[in-house]
Amino acid sequence: MKSHTIRYRICTCDVDIRKSYKAFSFMTQAQEIANYHASRIGFGYADLIKDNIVWVLSRMKVSYLSSPKWEDEVELTTWHKGREGVFSLRDFEITPAGGGSPLIQATSSWLLIDAGTRRMLRPDHVLGEKSTSTALDRNALAEPCGKLLTPAEGMEQVRTHEVLYSDMDFNLHTNNAKYVEWAFDALPAEELSRGGGIDSYQINFNHETRLGDRVDLFRAATAPGEFFVEGRCGDKAVFQAAIRLKP
Repeated sequence: MKSHTIRYRICTCDVDIRKSYKAFSFMTQAQEIANYHASRIGFGYADLIKDNIVWVLSRMKVSYLSSPKWEDEVELTTWHKGREGVFSLRDFEITPAGGGSPLIQATSSWLLIDAGTRRMLRPDHVLGEKSTSTALDRNALAEPCGKLLTPAEGMEQVRTHEVLYSDMDFNLHTNNAKYVEWAFDALPAEELSRGGGIDSYQINFNHETRLGDRVDLFRAATAPGEFFVEGRCGDKAVFQAAIRLKP
């Protein structure tokens, strides 16, 4: 099984005030199906934690070709693409239920780390031949996730978020979907509520945050409808996001 598909209905909690599918909602579903499919092919959470190893999502790039809407029936498909250095690659695609042109396409880069030391581990050393034999040679997006560079000018602090109990997952750190939520909440509300909604975004996760940490959110407008958001905890860039909105 080199890919896995689930069907679901877009619920009220999945959409914004425009009834469009939120970036946070996609990230939540993507994490769930990624773990489920990894488990089906032999390297999910339960398989790896026996050796004190866990997956960490490092980068995610998402393209909204057409946003799903409230009460739409959609299908989300994921597949493992193999490895590139220390990264394991995984893609995603959302289509209308029953077929049709893609609505959302995404690619992601994951790391395997020792849960105790937080040291990165090579996928081929941990997964062996599974790191390539389970891979599907198919790209949802042509361009992989690269590094994001903070703009040299224009970054201004827009707010500070203290990590709350509801931000954390069972690993006792902030869930990745929450960083996506913070990034979009750092944009001007009037920009989000008008126009055509999300065009694309990339978010890179650099450091963990835990209960009580204070994350300062900085934003720069890099072009019309384009923003760069960075979350900083002290002198560390916790996450970086490049977001483009449709006119």
